[in-house]
Amino acid sequence: MQNYINKNYMLNSKSILISVLIVFSVVFSSFSQKTHLFGNIPDYANSKLEFITYTDFITNTEKPLAECEVSENGDFSVNINIKETQYIFLHLGVYEAFVFIEPQHEYELLFPEKQDKTIVEELNPYFKEIKYHLGIANSSEKELNYILAYFNYEYDRMINQNAYKIYTKASGINVEDAISKIDSIFCNYKNPYFINYKKYKYAAFKHLSYQHKTKSISNSYYLNKNVLYRNTAYMDLFNQVYDNYFLYFGRTEHGKEIYKNINRQKSIFALKSTLSYDNILKNDTLKEFVILKCLYDEFYNDKFYRSAMLTVLDSLRNQTTIEEHKKIADNIYTKVTRLLKGFAPSEFLLYDTDSNLVSLSNFKGKYVYLGFCTSSSYTCIQEFEMLRKLYERHSNDFEIVMICADNSYEQMKRFVDKKKYPWKFLYYGNKPHILKEYDIRAFPTYFLIDKEGKLLLSPAPSPAENLEFTLFKIMKVRGDL
Repeated sequence: MQNYINKNYMLNSKSILISVLIVFSVVFSSFSQKTHLFGNIPDYANSKLEFITYTDFITNTEKPLAECEVSENGDFSVNINIKETQYIFLHLGVYEAFVFIEPQHEYELLFPEKQDKTIVEELNPYFKEIKYHLGIANSSEKELNYILAYFNYEYDRMINQNAYKIYTKASGINVEDAISKIDSIFCNYKNPYFINYKKYKYAAFKHLSYQHKTKSISNSYYLNKNVLYRNTAYMDLFNQVYDNYFLYFGRTEHGKEIYKNINRQKSIFALKSTLSYDNILKNDTLKEFVILKCLYDEFYNDKFYRSAMLTVLDSLRNQTTIEEHKKIADNIYTKVTRLLKGFAPSEFLLYDTDSNLVSLSNFKGKYVYLGFCTSSSYTCIQEFEMLRKLYERHSNDFEIVMICADNSYEQMKRFVDKKKYPWKFLYYGNKPHILKEYDIRAFPTYFLIDKEGKLLLSPAPSPAENLEFTLFKIMKVRGDL
């Protein structure tokens, strides 16, 4: 009998263990499923590919998903864990090459011919990468990217056919007829992402052709509807419909209160209460989402105090019950404060001339004079000589760190080895977007960072603008001298 009990106990335990493992497997798979990307791209041999997504489509904050090396013969392969349809992309020189991926799918990707950015294009704050929809060798007529590409072609053709009337605001556009013609082609595609994508593209056409005003679009397509944070058509229209919302609503009798709610009261509760007078924001989720967009878009508007905007943003972030809104609030906070005095600037991890990875946090405990330069800039070279003398006299009090945007790492290294400057030079190449993060529009540009890693001067004066006096005046006030 005892043997039977022991055996039965072991069988039951084993069954329980198997059940638990199955449950864990199901739960895990519902959160994340692998998608396989591969291909052969000889133009990109021996380069690194970084697959990215936007964490949200208000701030367009980039989040790396996966990276891989392209072999000598051009082969690459990488797995990405996703739980829903995702817009992903790569920065490929002048291109933002994108593709839509779905969980548990395989994609053999076809890349454009390689075309690198010039330094001028890299530095131009108005340069926009060319959107390029990656081809898929193993696609079919029912595959999402094929459907989207085909739909966008027909949609753009519809826009072009009506462009003159849209531009001149003329009447006579038969919107429903135009939409019906396209929909007759695509009505049988049942992909959920595409159904919503199509719906909001049609709404965008109605908005563009003045058939439906902003309020009508908001009521019909956003009020009391699910928020589709990852659907690009939904978000494109959202960003149009609620563009400058605070400005327009602020002109109404009740809307004037938003300036007091933010600047004086610094209250998210008071702001929400005021916005409730507008019928298009009766839904609390939509109201929060619109507030987040407006706090980001209008942060530099001189009608609002920045400190007050940050307080309201922080309150919303702490009080919202919607995780997606918490993430967006975090992204907004990071983006709007990254170059503000008293806040930590963007972190980096870049290679120095000895091939060591160096981060900004390595210099905590010292003042840091952070510069962006090129070895071919005459102004940079002139100011390096001024900095050499300053550094020789005061290197115990502060560090100089130069981030170099030369055409190659080797070019920077040859220059530094020849000139023998005593401070750190870092190459921007493995994080080229650092130029955008620091809003670099000309070389040289400088920043002064305090001992705690917070911005003191943004931007800071150049060596030719009495930097030494400015630096030591600050250090004296702070008790460091």
